[in-house]
Order: sequence, then C-alpha cells, then structure tokens
Amino acid sequence: MRVLIAGGGTGGHYFPALALGQELLERGHSVLFVGSERGIEGRLGFPPAQTTLFLPSSSFRGKGLKSLLSIPGYLSSLTKTLSFIKTYKPELSIIFGGYSSLPVGLASVLLKLPLFVQEQNSVPGKTNRYLSRFAARAFLGFPSAASYLSCPSTFTGNPLRKEITETALKAEASSETRKFYRKQLNLHPERKTLLIIGGSQGALWLNQLLERAIPHLPKEIQVIHLTGPGKEGRLKELYRAHRIPAFVAPFHERPWELYAAADAAVSRSGALAMSELAVFKIPTLFVPYPFAADEHQLKNALYLAERGGAFVHTQEELSLELFLQRVKTLLFDIITTGKMKKVMGELFPLNARQKIADELEEWKGRKS
Repeated sequence: MRVLIAGGGTGGHYFPALALGQELLERGHSVLFVGSERGIEGRLGFPPAQTTLFLPSSSFRGKGLKSLLSIPGYLSSLTKTLSFIKTYKPELSIIFGGYSSLPVGLASVLLKLPLFVQEQNSVPGKTNRYLSRFAARAFLGFPSAASYLSCPSTFTGNPLRKEITETALKAEASSETRKFYRKQLNLHPERKTLLIIGGSQGALWLNQLLERAIPHLPKEIQVIHLTGPGKEGRLKELYRAHRIPAFVAPFHERPWELYAAADAAVSRSGALAMSELAVFKIPTLFVPYPFAADEHQLKNALYLAERGGAFVHTQEELSLELFLQRVKTLLFDIITTGKMKKVMGELFPLNARQKIADELEEWKGRKS
C-alpha cells in the first residue's frame, strides 16, 4: 500500500503524522510525505518517507478558502502537489493539518485519490471541516470533533510515536524508569519533579508566570522547563539563584525522557501535548492558549477537566497564588492525582497509530 501523508508546521500536526508513518513503514507499506520547508518538519525531516515534497510556504493569509485560493504561492503549492501525486501514484492520502494539508486534500479530490483526515483537536480547523466533505473517513483525537465534520468518523485518539508509548509503559511498570531519566537530565532521582511545557514553540506567558513563581516554589522539588527558542537564559538564572534544581532547554527532541521523569506538569492544552501527558498519566494543570481558533485549546482541556482528569484555568483567572496551590496539589495530593491518572488512562487510547493503520489496511482490502 502506498500512502501519502501530509501535515506539519507545528509539532501538534507533525508528530502524529510521523507516528503513523513509522507504523505504516514497520508494516511494510510505502510512505510519501508532503510538508512545509519552514515548518518543524522542514527542520527535522520525515524519516519514514521514501519520497518527500517540502512546499515553500508555511502559512496562509486572509480569511476563508476563497482568499486562500487567491494567493499565488498557494496555487504554486497546489500545482506542485498535483505533479507529485501524478508522479508517485499513492493509493490514498491522509492529512493531519498544517499548511500542506489543504493542497494535498484538494489535489486528492481533483485526482480522485481517496482522502482520509486525522483531526487532533476537539474542534476541527477550517481546512479539515471543508475537506471532510470529500473524505472517506476521519480519525479523531476527541469524540466531540465528529459533530463538525461531514464524513464518517472513528474515535481513535491521537497517534503517538512508538518511543512515547513504549517509554510510558516502562515508566508505569517500574519506578526505576523515572529515576533513570532524572539522572539522564542531571536531576536528583528521588525529588518530586514538575514539568513545564508550552508546545514546540514554548509559551511566553507561562515563562513569565514562572519568573514570578520560582521564588515561591516548594524548595524540595525540581523542575524540567521547556521555554521555546531563545527564552531559556533568564529562567536558568532564576532557578539557580533560588537553589531549585532544574533542566531548562528551548526544545527537546526526545520528550518521552521528560515525561518519564515528571510527577506533574503545567502545559498549554494543544491536543498532542494532552495526549502525550495522558499516556504517561501525568497530573496536569492546563492553561489554554487564549487565541487558539474556536477556543479549541480550552475545549480540549475541559474534556479532561470536567471528568476529573486535570485542572484547567484560563490565563485571566490563574493568579500566582492559585498557580502555587495547584502545583502543590499536583505534586503532593495522592488522592486527587490518583483520580486524575485513572481518568487519563480511560479517556485517551494508547494504540491510536495501530488503530488508524488497521482501518487503512481494512479499507484497502475492501477496495482490492
């Protein structure tokens, strides 16, 4: 089976695409990939793909599909994608969001290539909503996304990389795994560990909150903090000045090591971060990005929080005092966090990449 995968721009779109690509490759299928050279996929590449096409633009401008179609750069991308599909002749395509998904989706429709959609968030973006009219099926990270789409759908959860799921299973099976990864980060193997993440680009607001909070954090804890590019210097100094052991970095290519080391987390509520934290069953305070389209980060977080699986607070309501209170609960209240871990395990499937690959194979078998 020859599968065309498209998606990227940010880690939230790229890493689920990468996870499915890995799974398909292990099953002996061929993988083609279309992404953006300016997105995260352009920096990291796409290892499972036999053939790749990186389009020159990274984002659309304007509002609505009509304005997108008026952009010369977009038309150029669509033309390149049509040529790519005609040359390499995939048997189906699956889009994950990001810049490349629209030209791949429309090229698939124009060339009558069967199209599938993977939607990570609780509220789908405009591209996936539009292309769902032509899709054979959508694979959902959140059940609520189904009501926005025009094609049949399956709730699979979000596909996670093999390294993520395998490390999560090891961490659950043995406390020694957590100690091992803390040592790898030059942290104390026994200390309670708080993870701060803001997505692949970091989160300025969370960084600023921590600048105020560091002097008041419990002195017996340690911190893992991903700051985003170029934002780590000031925070390193503050952790050091207040004698809080910390691993501070702009980005980490092996996030499973950080998850395995953590007892609790503070995070934005992008769909992929939520799925990864959930598979490790890490009690989390989610602070949704306030400008996310259709408030999808808030709705993502509420899906978990309303069932007792996490804390969620908007930036406006999260005072320094409330933040410190939540951190202490997440690190030291075993009754509250025990419930959170149970809910996380029930709501987010561990085997999404296998489920999606199974459905694609079954669909291909029916069409053969």
